[in-house]
Amino acid sequence: MLREAILQALDGGRTAHQLVERIQRRWWTHGYARALAEGQLTCAVGVAVALVRPSADCPDPMCEDGVTLHLGDGCPKCEQRRTDRRRGQVPAPREKRPAPQWWECEGQGCTASGKGHRPAGGLCWQCQERVEEAAAQTAVQRVSATLAAEAEAAEEAARLRQTIRWARMLDEAYTEHAERGRTAQELAEARRQAEADAEQVRILREQLLREHPDLAAYAQGQT
Repeated sequence: MLREAILQALDGGRTAHQLVERIQRRWWTHGYARALAEGQLTCAVGVAVALVRPSADCPDPMCEDGVTLHLGDGCPKCEQRRTDRRRGQVPAPREKRPAPQWWECEGQGCTASGKGHRPAGGLCWQCQERVEEAAAQTAVQRVSATLAAEAEAAEEAARLRQTIRWARMLDEAYTEHAERGRTAQELAEARRQAEADAEQVRILREQLLREHPDLAAYAQGQT
């Protein structure tokens, strides 16, 4: 009985917080606190049902004990109903709204359920938080992997540039070494050729002096 009264109260679109406020307000304004103090409460279940059940005497589903819930002003339909009662007219019953449907969370291994508007993703708020957290972690991991790949690519590019610089330096060194070796070889060859030429000249001079002794004085004068 009490459970059905609570479900009926929630069917009207009230939140659990609004239902708690209804109970607290009625506990004092309807005289239940005073009755308890005077020892006049005899049926706890009946009192609990009266605390949670909707206001049955108003046709407006947004009426909360004579106050329009979303406006915070006096309910005009309650005022009209009081006027109708004074005139002897019978008030119309409360308008019924479609009862919210129960739904179950579609999360894997989750047994949570709710009543009312079904979440767009079919997940309870806890599963939705887990999904969003997992998505955020995946995004962070993806960004970290991208940054790591970029850093590795930059490091590889730096190594390649260093390798190219070393290759150029070695090539220049080999070229310079070859040029130096070629120059030294050419100088040595020139010296050998000069010595050979000088030796040939000496041999020819000696031969010429032997064959023409009369030219000895002239040759001495040339030296």
